[in-house]
Parts: sequence; C-alpha cells; structure tokens
Amino acid sequence: MAEQKNAQQTVREQYKVAENVAENMMRAWSDLAATTTELTFESFEKSLHYNQQARAQADRLVSEALTNYHRMYEDGLKTWQGYVQGVREILNRSN
Repeated sequence: MAEQKNAQQTVREQYKVAENVAENMMRAWSDLAATTTELTFESFEKSLHYNQQARAQADRLVSEALTNYHRMYEDGLKTWQGYVQGVREILNRSN
C-alpha cells in the first residue's frame, strides 16, 4: 500500500511539474504575442507618421514648384510683351 501511495505521489508530482512547465510556456507565448503585437502597431503608427510627413513635404515642394513656374511664366510673358511693344514702336517709326 505504501508503494502505491509513493507511486501516486510521484505521478502527481510529475503532473505538477508538467503543469508548471506548460503554464510557463503559455505565459511566455502570451508575452511574446503581446510584445509582437505592440511592436507591429508601433511600427505601423511610425510608418503612417513618416508617410504623412513625406506627403506634406512633397505637397510643399509641388506648391513651391508651381509658384516658381507661375512667376517664370509671368516674367516670360512680360518680356515677350516688352519685345512685341518694342517691335511695334520700330515699325511705327518706319511708317
């Protein structure tokens, strides 16, 4: 009878050890999943932020480029108008 109790106690102890190992593994996997999820969301958030900054910078550059093109166009138009006016004056003097 004592041998049967010792055998049962040994089995119970082994099951307790196995339960503890399984519980520790589940905690580790749970922590790993939480850490991975947090890293993924943080990386995604930073990526969105960097993309927004890049988009804003690109919009500013496009806006500046269009403003500069508009100024260049207006200056070219004024120069052309001055040229045409000068040609008219020369033609009017000739007549």
